[in-house]
Amino acid sequence: MIVRTLKNCLFHLKQQKRGTRRWIVSVAILQVLTVLVFFHSSNSISRNSLSQQKFSVYNGGIDTSTNPSPPVGFNENLIVSLAEDETLHFKPVGSAPFCYVEGTDVEATLSTNSSKCVCRTNYFGHECGIPASAWYRTISKKYHRWPLKPRKVPRRIIHGLNINHETDFFRVRLEELKDAVDVYIVCESNYTAHGDAKPLYLMEKLRSGFMENFHSKIVHVSLHKFPPEGRKNGWYIDMYLRTYMGTHGLNRIRGVRSDDLFVLLDADEIPTREILMFLKLYDGYPEPVRLAMRWSVFGFFWKQKKEKQTGFILDWLRDAMKEDPENDNEDLLQVTAVSTMNLVWKVCQNNTFLIRKDMTNYADFQERLSQYRIEGNRVSPWTAGTTHHYAGHHCSWCYSPEGIRTKLLSAHADDKPRWGDFAEKLDLAYISRLIREGEWFDATHPFLMADWEKEDQYAPKFMLQHYQEFHQLLYPPDMTNVLYSSSSHNRDSQ
Repeated sequence: MIVRTLKNCLFHLKQQKRGTRRWIVSVAILQVLTVLVFFHSSNSISRNSLSQQKFSVYNGGIDTSTNPSPPVGFNENLIVSLAEDETLHFKPVGSAPFCYVEGTDVEATLSTNSSKCVCRTNYFGHECGIPASAWYRTISKKYHRWPLKPRKVPRRIIHGLNINHETDFFRVRLEELKDAVDVYIVCESNYTAHGDAKPLYLMEKLRSGFMENFHSKIVHVSLHKFPPEGRKNGWYIDMYLRTYMGTHGLNRIRGVRSDDLFVLLDADEIPTREILMFLKLYDGYPEPVRLAMRWSVFGFFWKQKKEKQTGFILDWLRDAMKEDPENDNEDLLQVTAVSTMNLVWKVCQNNTFLIRKDMTNYADFQERLSQYRIEGNRVSPWTAGTTHHYAGHHCSWCYSPEGIRTKLLSAHADDKPRWGDFAEKLDLAYISRLIREGEWFDATHPFLMADWEKEDQYAPKFMLQHYQEFHQLLYPPDMTNVLYSSSSHNRDSQ
């Protein structure tokens, strides 16, 4: 109808010279028709868009448009509201009423027709929810005394760390831990710990879209000043960075509960997802929690060796009695890293740096700790992680030779001996030799060569799955070419 009316209008326009009145009427008709055409087109588009939205929803999508919005960039002032985890982590399996999904061998549980959950390898407990790192080190001895039970509502985990130039490790951390961490507080300064100006490496990458899928859980805290005290006392800056991170980061997180967890680690310390999920999903363990991590140096192919503490003869006798003295000589990094926010508020008085210091051993905190215990809180530090059942990975000095040189120059003034003060230690050829031969800067050889074929926890899973990207850290330089031709790597990429 609209088309036919338009034709009539055009006819009237052609007859303009026959009369001014007819011409004015025609112009008026044309204006009305223009409005009608506009609304007709708008309604058509709206109906089509609605149809497409329904199609997107019915196909399981969360995006209600056919053309997703372009990325808006990294929100440098992000404020995060913690959400509840509504995932069903525990479910009935056959006749077993309550099993941890990730830790249960479903097929075996169904085949036994038993009311007990059958656990997958490296999981323990009635619900198969306790990972080997916690079980072997502590819980197996205390299982019947600790009132462990699954929570109805999981805790949320706030993970705080400071970063200098370890952007690759930050990527591994995000991919490795995934849903175990609810929000990251990352403090980055445009000064090194030594007080020298430097770029905000991570911020620059985040602005360019780095790890975009995780932007909604990254609270980036920028520090644009270097305290004068840090030039006089290098350890002061170590404390200052962690304190600044916690104070300014926690202010941008909403909805924190007292039983939520704060995890404080360095940029080269990555916990396992399994231990964090256990801490999220269970009640009944005391705090704070220490994590014992595999301690690698230069790359995962070198492990830190235990220092000898006794006489030669006693050392020889002790080693002779061990079934595997080579592996028993492996040292682990043990750090106090996890506490509830309740402890952060009431004992640490919002200073997250004190988690790392294990305040339970300091006289200054005994009055607060006593009051905290009176209120019904269990304070008794315990450790998760043993040799071969690590609670995480600490890869110290694990960079390219150029990255190690950057770390040498970034160390604070009181980190003695400060090897970056010696010009010969900054030579890239010299650093490459240290990596290849497992030698430290003082010419000692305090490392054990790891066996990548035998170790189940040789490195973080994400790195093993993407070994071509991380080959410099995964394998000794002289072995790289041989290993790349080996089909045995296929097991790591599954």
